[in-house]
Amino acid sequence: MSSQKVEITSPAIRKMLKKYTPERAISEYVSNGFDARATVIHINYVVDELDMIKEISISDDGTGICYEELRQKFKKFFESNKNIRNENESDIVRGKNGYGRFTFFKFARFAKWETSYNKNDDIRYYEIKISSEDLINYTSTDPIDEGTSTGTKVVFTEVDSKISGTFIEEVLKPYLKAEFAWFLELKEEYKIYINEEELDYTTVIADEESFPVTVKCDTDKVITFNCKYIRWNTKMNDEYSQFYFLNNKLDLKSTKTTLLNKKGDNFWHSVVITDDFFNDINCDNDEDIDDAQTRLFDDVQDRKIFKSLVTELNNYLKNKRRPFLKKQASLLVNKYEEEEVFPKFGDNEWDIARKQNLQELVKNMYEVEPAVFMKLNKEQKKIFLELLNLIMDSDERENLFKIIGCIVDLNSDDRKEFAKILETTRLRQVISTIKLISDRLLTLENLKKIVFNHELKANERDNLQKFIERNYWIFGEEYRLVCAEEVKFEAALRKYIYILCGVNENEYIDHPDKYKEMDLFLAGVDYKDDRPHNLIIEIKSPSTIKKLTSKELTQIKTYIDVILQTDSFNDHHEYWTFYLIGQDYDNIIKEDIIKSDSGLLRERDNYSLYVKKWSEIINDVERRLRYLDEKLRIERTKLSNANSLKEIMEESMNNSAVTKN
Repeated sequence: MSSQKVEITSPAIRKMLKKYTPERAISEYVSNGFDARATVIHINYVVDELDMIKEISISDDGTGICYEELRQKFKKFFESNKNIRNENESDIVRGKNGYGRFTFFKFARFAKWETSYNKNDDIRYYEIKISSEDLINYTSTDPIDEGTSTGTKVVFTEVDSKISGTFIEEVLKPYLKAEFAWFLELKEEYKIYINEEELDYTTVIADEESFPVTVKCDTDKVITFNCKYIRWNTKMNDEYSQFYFLNNKLDLKSTKTTLLNKKGDNFWHSVVITDDFFNDINCDNDEDIDDAQTRLFDDVQDRKIFKSLVTELNNYLKNKRRPFLKKQASLLVNKYEEEEVFPKFGDNEWDIARKQNLQELVKNMYEVEPAVFMKLNKEQKKIFLELLNLIMDSDERENLFKIIGCIVDLNSDDRKEFAKILETTRLRQVISTIKLISDRLLTLENLKKIVFNHELKANERDNLQKFIERNYWIFGEEYRLVCAEEVKFEAALRKYIYILCGVNENEYIDHPDKYKEMDLFLAGVDYKDDRPHNLIIEIKSPSTIKKLTSKELTQIKTYIDVILQTDSFNDHHEYWTFYLIGQDYDNIIKEDIIKSDSGLLRERDNYSLYVKKWSEIINDVERRLRYLDEKLRIERTKLSNANSLKEIMEESMNNSAVTKN
């Protein structure tokens, strides 16, 4: 037996490793096993009746520690990753600086290595021992020919009383997952077992997706890279958000940090990319690999391919990050609510709107640059939010950029995005929108009174017709009013051509029903599928007609015939929609309906005919406004004080919801 001495004092080792925790120390031995080309690591321990651990062992199926190189390996405190890589010809190195073998003093008194290695096709075995009280000395036995496989087992005895079964479950396992999850994901054969139970690292995976990235070369050659995206629900220990480039044998050839690494938004991620293209990476290049496009490849064409690949991957990550940030932004606002750092607002509609507007601004800003909200204490959060609140309705946006620029670096794109957000969330604009939504809800409430409160005795011509004329937005934002009642078809045609083409022409209709008058004629100024969409509406007051019958249906069918028989109404391949609206319809009409959910009676290539109930029309509009209604929490019962028919009609005239042509 021989005795050797390391080239550093024991107190110096303890001082250098002072910040190590027991869990980090144990993970170093797992790393050493993988560095020795192991694929499986076993951590075993025995717990006594008091939940204390007397012994821990960590074993691997790696190459072992060559006795002939023992002095060189154990005498030096630091050992570079590159040297370890070259000695083991490994595709990856996990050990930090070659001092992991000394870290056991953080959780045990003694460490013993039982290692087997290959020497001239013989498996040789020997042991190494170190005491935590004398880290500068180690002892080793002489090697003997024994065993059939290589590997190392490190046994730790007289374990610290703080290391218990609870420590293993609540501290060590989560730490190992955060330390090795990315690594275990690289190859299926990489595994860690704790007391024969495989470490399930998948519990820290929040999202994953396999996807291809195709890159075309200048020579028209196409390479399709197999990629896998992983988002972690916890930060990897000392590991960046990176791209991992593997060949088809799954040997790791290189890594590169992503553009979204350390953005302060908890978007922890990894992307594994596989193809034999990476076999051409120049691993011996000592240059800074941050400029991977020009450093890792000797061939110019390969550099271009790699640059395009990395660009595509970063764009993919940006798309993945958007919905994540949206969710995180909502969580941030909820957290700020709990911390009570938002400015104080009243409970009136005005203040409720201002608060919601500020919250939306915070969310939007977070989605552009999360770092703005990082590392702020409670008082700083209050000041920052108050600043945003004050600036929202001012013209001092550029000053806000200066302030934010002191916190994070804003590039030109960031400034444009912030300017866009502030411009679209100006308080005056928001308040005017709130007024419009409130008035539209008021309009619907009054329409309900006209069509459902028969005691008001609203008639079709003077009340319902006039009301709908002022508020034809009910049928869609894309329409313009061509004409309403008392306008004959020929006059309607002239107005229609003017709206559509900007041309005043005398148009004549050769049809026996050309003097009929439509209740409402709306033209779709927004083209859909390259053709104008128009709407003809015939309305019936429930006060006079309880149920629609064939008589009313024949009336609108007459309109269909006039329009379809007139070429000038169809010069631009128009599509026509016809509505017959009443309180209800009889069984004859009901039996003719081909789609009960929409009231569709007839559908052709250039037109469709619907019969609608007033309740269906109102419900459709309410569904469109529901999300705004819920956000604003407008109390509909307080919207209108109008009770008489005269008051309702006057209120409907002085309302921002009235459609303006």
